[in-house]
Amino acid sequence: MRTFPKSLAVLRRIVNERGEKLRQLDYVELRKRPKPLEDGEVEHLTVDSRPATIGIIVEPKPDGALRVVVQGFMNARFVPLLKHVALDGFYKHPNQSVTQMPDAEFYEFG
Repeated sequence: MRTFPKSLAVLRRIVNERGEKLRQLDYVELRKRPKPLEDGEVEHLTVDSRPATIGIIVEPKPDGALRVVVQGFMNARFVPLLKHVALDGFYKHPNQSVTQMPDAEFYEFG
């Protein structure tokens, strides 16, 4: 299935790769990550000549799990005020297990 535009498919692939790398990290390593607005949490890149950013959010939850969200934003080509969004998310539990974040929760981040 082709994603329109093609550059959004590239951004989604990059966001998913970042998410896969984060899934491999230990629970303690994820917990130590800087807060979302601190230096190093926003990656600036170019996708098909368009500026894009990828941010990582790690939130502790009351049950001890960490909710990890990878957000990618890229300017639309013909309407600069619009942004394309790519998201990946999961929960890392203290026992090192990983569960997928439900799709409905992504609406909090888009």
